[in-house]
Amino acid sequence: MTMAKRCVLIFVLFVLQIHPSHQRTLTDFPPLNLYIGTDGDGYGAGSLPLGVQSPYGGLRLGPDTSNTEDIPIIFDHLGGYHYDDTHINLFSHTHMFGAGVQDYGEIGVIPVQIDDIKHLQRLISKRNGYRSAFRHEREVVQPGFYQVYLDTHQITVELTATEQVGIHRYSYDKIKNQQHVILIDSSYTLQSDVCNQSHINIDPVNQELTGSIFFRGSLSGRFGGVTNYFVIKLTSWSKFGIWNNGQITEGLNQTDGCLSGAYIILPDDQEQVTMYMGISYISIEQARTNLQLQTNMFQSFDAIRTIVQQKWLDELSRFEV
Repeated sequence: MTMAKRCVLIFVLFVLQIHPSHQRTLTDFPPLNLYIGTDGDGYGAGSLPLGVQSPYGGLRLGPDTSNTEDIPIIFDHLGGYHYDDTHINLFSHTHMFGAGVQDYGEIGVIPVQIDDIKHLQRLISKRNGYRSAFRHEREVVQPGFYQVYLDTHQITVELTATEQVGIHRYSYDKIKNQQHVILIDSSYTLQSDVCNQSHINIDPVNQELTGSIFFRGSLSGRFGGVTNYFVIKLTSWSKFGIWNNGQITEGLNQTDGCLSGAYIILPDDQEQVTMYMGISYISIEQARTNLQLQTNMFQSFDAIRTIVQQKWLDELSRFEV
């Protein structure tokens, strides 16, 4: 080996020793401010959605927020999240970047704690009645991972996502005589009044929920609208029901309509639950396939988060300054 080649080899080994990209973690990079683009007013708002997404994935799961008065300022919420807001309405599974109009944001989910079924009925009976106050001090925002504490419901929410699967983990504070509930607003879209058709079905035997929503938003309506199909898997539940037009029906397992959804009540002793939601713009069967393949038949939340964040590290490691 010539001296020149030897010098090149030594330099390469030195660089690899100092910058071993396969061993990097997020802490090796300068702080990533993912809040950039989530503030401003009117056409000065960045309207970038805050949430979780796998690189090049078709699902972006994140919080849709509102201010104290719950006044929907459309120009400030084209991405669903606005930094100045004080409340999270729920978490939805698709968000747009830079379209300049409000659209998508379909299939809303939020965990709550209730006293009894009458309490749940009150939450469902009014618009965003189940929303929760939150604080930025209790948010964790990283590529592929989002965490927030819901002050109103006293629940820690953690989110991660594969290309077409959103993974939720809810940790409920232990409060005496409170029931742990998950609300699935199957007819929800970020832009109100664009749902044309929605359906949800609860299968208690297989502990699975399936459904779809067809909507025509400010962008999607220009090419005839979009149908999003979904499949949800949960580890366990004890009771369930649906709502339609603000009215709850206990034990019923399916409903249709653009003011409808479902709820799941967890066992009394279950303080943490992981929920998986696969989506598809093709069919329920494809949503189920996405769900099974991309979670490797339902790996743990932490295992999937590690895989997704490693994908982001691989992308970020391609660039150095």
